[in-house]
Amino acid sequence: MNMDPPALCLLHTVLLMVMWPPAVSVPCPRPCSCPQPTELHCTFRSLLSIPAAVSKDVERVNLGFNSINKITDKSLAGLRKLELLMVHGNEIHNLPNGVFRDLSSLQMLKMSYNKLKEINRRTLHGLWALARLHLDHNHLEFIHPDAFQGLTSLRMLQLEGNRIQQLHPATFSTFTLMGHFHVSTLKHLFLSDNGLTSLPSRLVATMHQLENLYLHGNPWTCDCNMRWLHGWDKTSPGVLKCKKDKALPGGQLCPMCSSPRHLEKKELQAMENLVCSSPVISSPHRTSTPDDVESEVMTTEDFREPFGNISLGLSDEHGNGVDLVCGISEPRELSKISWEQVNQVQLSSNISLSVDLECPVDREKYEQLWRLIAYYSNVPAHLQRGAMLKKDPHPTYVYRQDSEKDAQYFTGVKVNMMAQPAWLMQTSANLQLNRLQSSAKMVKLILTTDFSETVQAELVRRQRRTWVMIESTNTTRKVLSAILGSPSEMHCNVHSSGQQVLHWMLPDGSKVEAPFSSPDNRLTVSTDGRLVIKAVSHTDAGIYYCIAKVHGDLAVMPFHLTVQESSSPPPGEDASVSPIEGFAGNPISLPCTASGSPDAEIKWILPNNNIVSFQANSSRAVVYSNGTLHIPQTQFLDSGYYRCVAINQHGVDSLATKITLARRKGMIRPLRKFPVRPQSASGLNTQIKVPTEEAEEASGDVEVTQVAAPVNPLRRRIPEGVSPGRRGVHPSRNVWRRPAVLRKPTGSRVEDRKNIVDNRRKEGGSLKDNRPRAYDNHPPGGRMGFDGESKTKGNKS
Repeated sequence: MNMDPPALCLLHTVLLMVMWPPAVSVPCPRPCSCPQPTELHCTFRSLLSIPAAVSKDVERVNLGFNSINKITDKSLAGLRKLELLMVHGNEIHNLPNGVFRDLSSLQMLKMSYNKLKEINRRTLHGLWALARLHLDHNHLEFIHPDAFQGLTSLRMLQLEGNRIQQLHPATFSTFTLMGHFHVSTLKHLFLSDNGLTSLPSRLVATMHQLENLYLHGNPWTCDCNMRWLHGWDKTSPGVLKCKKDKALPGGQLCPMCSSPRHLEKKELQAMENLVCSSPVISSPHRTSTPDDVESEVMTTEDFREPFGNISLGLSDEHGNGVDLVCGISEPRELSKISWEQVNQVQLSSNISLSVDLECPVDREKYEQLWRLIAYYSNVPAHLQRGAMLKKDPHPTYVYRQDSEKDAQYFTGVKVNMMAQPAWLMQTSANLQLNRLQSSAKMVKLILTTDFSETVQAELVRRQRRTWVMIESTNTTRKVLSAILGSPSEMHCNVHSSGQQVLHWMLPDGSKVEAPFSSPDNRLTVSTDGRLVIKAVSHTDAGIYYCIAKVHGDLAVMPFHLTVQESSSPPPGEDASVSPIEGFAGNPISLPCTASGSPDAEIKWILPNNNIVSFQANSSRAVVYSNGTLHIPQTQFLDSGYYRCVAINQHGVDSLATKITLARRKGMIRPLRKFPVRPQSASGLNTQIKVPTEEAEEASGDVEVTQVAAPVNPLRRRIPEGVSPGRRGVHPSRNVWRRPAVLRKPTGSRVEDRKNIVDNRRKEGGSLKDNRPRAYDNHPPGGRMGFDGESKTKGNKS
């Protein structure tokens, strides 16, 4: 059958429609609105989870201000076109690994005002195009040092209003060069309103393109650990920002010092020459005070092993020659670095770096080296790499001085160089003498080189860095006091990327590796970093260093232990000129004010050798945050010496004060209180012996109740009608009598009460008599009445 062209075209179209049905658009989730097919708006819908069946073509999703408390690893699956995701103002506590694995196009993620507690290594995997990340106003306490690795598009990170107290130096780096240099692509970083007291200088050294850094609202400790900030602020002017707000005093809020006390509320960035110093207790009674000197506590840099080593065979055209074997110190900050995203899979970078070479020499080598390179202390010798001299066991190249660059100072310097790591031997290098830091025993040279590296983006994303950090929060006990012979513990909590090697360096300079136990088992170190001394001696006092290492990273934390013999001052030590006197029962407050940087912890040793502090008060004595010891109600036994001990990681000072307490004159101790109401004691002998005032005073019993006057409340006059001389009682003396035994009534309650009232009237008393009665203060069940006769129901006086 022949068909005309139009009919054939129509048939072809019908067949295509049957074989390929039109795409069915995914309907908009019912609680939400979709202004466009690529947009999904679900704000203020009281959602408990992310809506299911979201279109795979969606590009912008707003789920803000709901009650979403959980995101599963399938909630965002398949949304490869999504560019903006807002989940702020919800109840999300954690994010599972891989939750963002399909969001390769996402450029902005807003998770502000949730309840996230940590960001781990795989939380953000998949967000390779992410430029803006908002994690402010969560409950973040820990950010994994590898959390942002591979996020090379990240430019803005908002972490304001969290609970962060510590950051690893490489936390914000997004890629690594040469397996060693951490680089961050961040331009804007918000760390305000957290719990940070200090920042490592290496953290900002990774951020070469940083434009805005916000640090206000943190309790900064302005000591030597933050000394670097002033110099960095000078070389990076305008980067450290203050919060601008017309409602604030001065119209802005800048980072402020929280401690030490003498720098409180000072602007952090204005502080120069910040120091660390040991505490000094101020007292008008001291004849001398310890010298206020800067601390000699070692830093992490002091424990770093050489970055590498290098052999240099130097010679010149004048016949001078010397061979050196030098250690390579940790590379300085990268002075110049630039990178660009070549495409989606490659990152190209150019780096210029300098390393210090430390070369031991003897007198002869020193003189030869000086003649050879003394010209090059103000300017470097420019060297060009030539042929490889040998390949094994390590590559060795010959470098010759560039005659064009060094035309003015050319001396024909030639260097045979073998370096580890080998990548230091680039096509060109500069060598310069550090004249100021060199000596006849150690010559220091500066080697500067430039190199380029092209990094594969996929390799960067998969790369796993090694890292280690020692936990340092406001609960970490870095200073300790102990009484001679008592136990002491130091806790070094280490977090790392893998199995770390942990050492403790003791005050005598010796090192022990965990786990460890001394031959006498007096000192032990557990695998988790806990150091225990069973009974401290004076030789145990000093600074202990916890040193944690993994390949390529190091963390060090100092601890300070002071050992005191007792609260009494040793011979020759200052104490209060005259003791403080008072009366037992009165409160006592002893101030203790100490200078030092950082602020010292104040601990008090009591006369019984107990130690109390602001962190560890006792039931009877408290230490306030300003160091004052307060005893609300003293006892006679509280007399003695009280020693204030001020300690920080850099030193210790102490001062003893003597307290003398006396009993107040004319004060007679009252008797014990006894039950008021008579009680049944059938079948029991309830006779007691009431002590006299003199016996009570001699007993030393302090469980007493104060009365207004020294009159025995048990005494009363003999009722009228009772013969005062009966049974040998002197007629002129008041007597103590035991109450009558009130047997359990056998009749009705009304008859019982009537009989009791009648008996009282026959004794001569009155129902309205308010005078004290013997049975009002004696134990119940006494056998004898006032007249010495037995009293039972119905008996007459």
